[in-house]
Amino acid sequence: MKITLVALGHVEKLVDIQKIKKWKSKIFDVVSIQTMNHLPESDVHDGYLDHKYSQDALTTHIHCPENSDLAIAIMPNRFEDGFYLHRLSENCVGLSLYGINDILSPKHISLENFILKQIYEICALKILVNDFHSDEVYTFVHTDTRGCLFDLNGDKQDIIYNTEMPAICESCTAIFKKKQLEDNYYKKLLSELKRLKKPRILRIENFIKKYPLLSVILSALLAIIINLISNMIFEKIK
Repeated sequence: MKITLVALGHVEKLVDIQKIKKWKSKIFDVVSIQTMNHLPESDVHDGYLDHKYSQDALTTHIHCPENSDLAIAIMPNRFEDGFYLHRLSENCVGLSLYGINDILSPKHISLENFILKQIYEICALKILVNDFHSDEVYTFVHTDTRGCLFDLNGDKQDIIYNTEMPAICESCTAIFKKKQLEDNYYKKLLSELKRLKKPRILRIENFIKKYPLLSVILSALLAIIINLISNMIFEKIK
């Protein structure tokens, strides 16, 4: 699926868009990046100074180029309802990063991984649903949080559960198998979701925090093994 990313406002100061473009995938290809540095005036006037937008306001400004199947607009501002993802048209989607980094940063999860996870979800829904702009989408997205790619995350705090290690739950797996998608789409999706993980050093740090006693034991065993190997090498050299 060919995708155009549309960077709105100062979002490129928050996210490495090029890193997303370079992501290797058999499911999607970011063919172009567009920028709109100056967003129009907010169409929501509620007495607060922050800029927020309705879906209709963005729909008039975001269009999918002819060389793409989807356009995904990423903005630092929020939607008027506070949710982070909205379909703007049949082939345009708006993604708000407002408040997302505050949730992910304490868990050392990057915004880039969050965006990639959303791209996988959007592409999968586009494949599963004939009319992407219809309410049929809600037959696949579930309101309860399972750590699944298709969690609704009505409470934005729940994004940590399907961003750190996104998976596909049993009921969603059944839907994929029922659809009988071509070219092993489901297997490719699972394989690529496994690549969305923290850097190794952070995973080791989290393991130590979660299992401190086991970490001490493993460290001691490793030290003993290294010492034995060193002694054996020294004896052979001598």
